[in-house]
Parts: sequence; C-alpha cells; structure tokens
Amino acid sequence: MPEPSAASDVFFGKGQIKTSTYKEQAYNRIKEAILYQKLKPNTTYSQEAFCQELGISRTPVREALLELQKEGYIRFWRGKGIRIVSLDKDAIHDIMEMRLCLEKETAEMAARRADPGDLEYICACLEESRLHLDSKDIDLCYRLDHKFHRAVGKAAHNQLLYRALDDVLDRYLQFEVLSIYQSYVDAHAIWEAHDHIYKAIAAGDADRARAAAKTHLEDAYRRTLEKYWIG
Repeated sequence: MPEPSAASDVFFGKGQIKTSTYKEQAYNRIKEAILYQKLKPNTTYSQEAFCQELGISRTPVREALLELQKEGYIRFWRGKGIRIVSLDKDAIHDIMEMRLCLEKETAEMAARRADPGDLEYICACLEESRLHLDSKDIDLCYRLDHKFHRAVGKAAHNQLLYRALDDVLDRYLQFEVLSIYQSYVDAHAIWEAHDHIYKAIAAGDADRARAAAKTHLEDAYRRTLEKYWIG
C-alpha cells in the first residue's frame, strides 16, 4: 500500500485552525437571535446595525449573512437591508410533521441501541432540566429542552438521522411558542413526558419509547400550536 502523501502547504501555508473565525461567531450569534425570536420575522434590519452590535467589520458579518441566506433564514433586500424570513402555515406544518417522524424513529432506535454512556447523558440532561424548571431564564429552559431531544437523537447512533433532527429542532424554534416555560403546569408536564421517554429507552422498550415520543409531541402541538397542527 502506498504511503500517504504529505499535506504540507496544500492549505496555502495558513497553518492550523486555532479558534473560530469572526464569520463563524457572527453566524452563530445571528442565527441564535433568529431562532430565539430576538430578530423578528418579516422585519428588516441593517447590516451596519449588526456590525455595530457585534463589534466587527462588514466582511465577516456579510459572509455569515450569506450563509444564513443559503440556509433560508434571511434574505437580502437590495437597498433596504436584511429581512428575516417568515415561515408560512404550510412550512410550519411540514417542520412539525418532520420533527414528529424523526423523533419517533430516534426514540425507538435509541431504545434498541443506547449504550450506558448514552443513558447516563440522557439522564443528566433530564436532571439538568428538572433543576431549572422554575427558572426565569426562558431561553435556558428551551436550550435544556432541546438538549434532551438531541441526546435521544445521538443515542440512536445514526449520524444522518441526527443531522436531520438537529436542523429540524433549530427550525422549530423559529415559531415555537416561547412562553411554555413561563407556565408551571406546562413546564412540569413537559418534564414528565421527557421522563417517560427516558424510562422507555432505559428499559430497552422500543415500542413504548416510540409511543412516548409521539404522545409528547402531539400533546405539545395541540397545546401550543393547534392552529398549525392538522394531525
């Protein structure tokens, strides 16, 4: 077998990557603001305002915005600025339906494939959420909520499925009703639903895990997004 070729200078002598670039940081900050609805749909913002707020130059901000445009989160309006894309009813229903399909599959697969490390991590996510159920930091509650769902996705041990779930969870945040964790009753109902999913996975009961994921999401849809959910 031939020896691998040397890779010296093939990356133009720029050396090893050490930290995230300004573009990556801008991308993450702007995308997060879109997902958590700090930047409002159907609202136009100026690129200059983003540069000023982030404290960096136009080039990395524009590169970040071009990436977000490619992913469908924003649009450039010539001479006007950047407009945050609004999802219509059909797009929202598609995302909800896709999430339900993916999460039923990942819960079932996790029950069949999760190793002790996976179960420990899912349990830790569940406990972290429990400790913050009464938190006033609503963004944190949603991060922990989706951290649990991603933990279940990882335990399915299918990278393509996980990447699809990761993207759908992000897009779901764009229209999710970000007031659920302000309700004591809703917050605790969500935690209990997560606990049912975890216990089914830990027991290796694939059918019960699938059913628990289905019930959890359908209940959430009917409770907060009924106008979009046809079922």
